Amino acid sequence: MSDRPALPGPIEDWFQGQGFTQVRFVGPIERITTFNMGHTLVFKLRQRPDHRTFYKEAAGGSLIVFEVAMMDGKVQYTGYCPLLLFGHWERKVRFKADAGLLAPYRKEGFEVAQRFKRMVEQQGL
Repeated sequence: MSDRPALPGPIEDWFQGQGFTQVRFVGPIERITTFNMGHTLVFKLRQRPDHRTFYKEAAGGSLIVFEVAMMDGKVQYTGYCPLLLFGHWERKVRFKADAGLLAPYRKEGFEVAQRFKRMVEQQGL
């Protein structure tokens, strides 16, 4: 069985068109590094079985992440913004429509998720 489950072409095309990068896991965890205001930020993404993971850098060096799979002929996904607190404690922060000024990446993630949901519905996936 492939470690990269197949997704319908429109899904991968959509993420690529939105500026996302697909994670190529070498092991169970992949580290993604971004930079913001002279600071290095490191995020840990964990591979989920039967999912493909896409990420995009957002406001303040944060990440927007989607884990996508086909289940029972339908697209299933989880979207979140990862945090790594104290270098060890991993958190998946949900997108939020009214995230406010301190977490604009959560609002951006919410807006991207809404566009993705519309695309999936239009494609009948």
